[in-house]
Amino acid sequence: MFNYLVRRLLTMIPMFFLMTGVYFAVQNYLPGGPVQEVLSRIQFGGGEGGRTMNVEDIAKLKAELEKQYGLDKPVPVRYWNWLKKVVVLDFGDSTATREPAIKTIIERVPISLGFGIPGFFLTYVVCIFLGMFKAMKDGSHFDVSSSIALFIAYSIPALVVSVVLLLVFCTDRILPGGAIFPLGGAYSDNWDTLTAWQKLFDYSKHMFLPVMASLLGGFTFLTMLMKNSLLDVLSSEFIRTARAKGLSERRVIFKHALRNAILPLMVGLGGFLSAFVAGSIVIESVFGLPGMGRLLLEALTSRDYNVLMGVAVIQSVIVMLGQLISDIAYVIVDPRIDFSGKSG
Repeated sequence: MFNYLVRRLLTMIPMFFLMTGVYFAVQNYLPGGPVQEVLSRIQFGGGEGGRTMNVEDIAKLKAELEKQYGLDKPVPVRYWNWLKKVVVLDFGDSTATREPAIKTIIERVPISLGFGIPGFFLTYVVCIFLGMFKAMKDGSHFDVSSSIALFIAYSIPALVVSVVLLLVFCTDRILPGGAIFPLGGAYSDNWDTLTAWQKLFDYSKHMFLPVMASLLGGFTFLTMLMKNSLLDVLSSEFIRTARAKGLSERRVIFKHALRNAILPLMVGLGGFLSAFVAGSIVIESVFGLPGMGRLLLEALTSRDYNVLMGVAVIQSVIVMLGQLISDIAYVIVDPRIDFSGKSG
């Protein structure tokens, strides 16, 4: 296993170059950019320093700006220069805020983690037990009704779910007792005056509805995957042998079947992890959370490429680490799995 992990870590290096290289090339060939943003502000603002600019002035200013932003060099050279800075976590300055891009990103990370990680773990825990219970009650009224409810919930967009949750629990229009949760944001206005326990409670109140909204993304898929996987394992020969030995159904499922049925859920662990940690543009926008997803949208809107590349690096690393975590989870769930590549 150790040798396999070393090999995987080494293969992450070219994967990182490929993923970030594609991001860098695409954003360099997209229309717009920091130079065009500055030129647009000057042109629509009536010139520079109150002076009307002619075509030659604009061309000269454009050349100066391209040199300032390093855009006067070929894309491969710019990518190499960018990589040398990324090693020390220098993504350049945000063209929107004029602050270091890494500082802007770090400020947003805790917000996305605040509802992303709880949503991620709750999704897996609930889906495993719900899928297991559905498999045990296969064909029953509970199985059919819960499947209908899951697919209905899955068909509702996250935007609609988020808005409905806001209307029901954050306003006094639906519930007679009034709003239960805050209307938006990550903290209350009196955050600095709260004690540690009060801050924890306040933060939980702000994050509860975003977590609930984020659960629906992979909830139906994982639940049905768990159910079908467990049904497949329960029809295996070794399960029939265990039952023939007189073991209780509970012991058969928890000791013999569950370990094998849970393996397919480990495949998408990395993808789900990156999705939750990186945040959701829709959920963060509706609930007014200044997280990574909202930052990505703002950076796209303002053509803030330094921030975009910083987010791309974080997402790339999370995706690769997520796949590595998936492999480790495979071994934890079933130690018989061997990644060494050696045959019998």
